[in-house]
Amino acid sequence: MTPNRIPQAVRTQAAEQGGAPYTTPEGEACLIIPTPAGDRVFVNSCPHRRLPLDRRGRLQFSGEQRLLVCPNHGAKFEPESGRCVAGPCFGKHLQRVPDLEA
Repeated sequence: MTPNRIPQAVRTQAAEQGGAPYTTPEGEACLIIPTPAGDRVFVNSCPHRRLPLDRRGRLQFSGEQRLLVCPNHGAKFEPESGRCVAGPCFGKHLQRVPDLEA
């Protein structure tokens, strides 16, 4: 993959909603999460049961929009690092896709 292949419309949606799912032309399901350090892109799969982290194209965040929440089992992830800070996969990380980050 080459850098910045995520369409600007998807990046805009992610900025407006705190994050957005995206499927690459190669079929890889990803999540785009804007952070103060730039967009973070992760594989759209919870390390607990490998289920998608979006529900009907929407991501769920904790009350302050600080942590990404798995809609399947409630695991919570730091947007900057992808580290699970609460839930059944505590201490594990989401898989980053740095090639797509900007």
